Amino acid sequence: MNGDPLVLEVPDLGDDQLRLRPWRLDDAPSLVRAWHDPAVIEGSRPPADRSLATAARWIEGCDERRRAGLAFDLVIAGSDDRVMGEVGLSKLNPRRRAALIGWWTHAQERGRGVATTAVSLFTDWALGSGGLRALLAEIGAGHDASIRVAEAAGFRPLENSRNPQETARGRASRVWYVAVSTVK
Repeated sequence: MNGDPLVLEVPDLGDDQLRLRPWRLDDAPSLVRAWHDPAVIEGSRPPADRSLATAARWIEGCDERRRAGLAFDLVIAGSDDRVMGEVGLSKLNPRRRAALIGWWTHAQERGRGVATTAVSLFTDWALGSGGLRALLAEIGAGHDASIRVAEAAGFRPLENSRNPQETARGRASRVWYVAVSTVK
């Protein structure tokens, strides 16, 4: 295979309660709010500058990152189009047709099935018509809600997924989950 990037087309995904759509500039305040949420910070890597201007620049770069095969991020939008969270892919590997999946939801959406529905829709698409063979989810140890979301979306724990340095210290800060395509 050549060195071409893995470029995914934007799908039309949703149900009665939510849909997945590209980020828009008017979503920037919601992104800033997420970047300041301790639960989102703990599970991801928001920028040091979490200003509205930085959020707008990040949103403006989403399609360019998608076309370059670097990342693919979609808003989890409610039926009223409000931002409920995000689901996305990073570390896209064209040779293996694999990627790292991540997600977050705003605090008021947690515990309502929003992440489970969005991650399930996105995973089914990515491993089906999206053409990926595998998705990996890196979840912080102790993030039981995220583990439940991953398992509900068809992810299973990877055996021996602990970092050897963490294992030597007797704990794992991250656990890995995998979902594999059944499409041949």
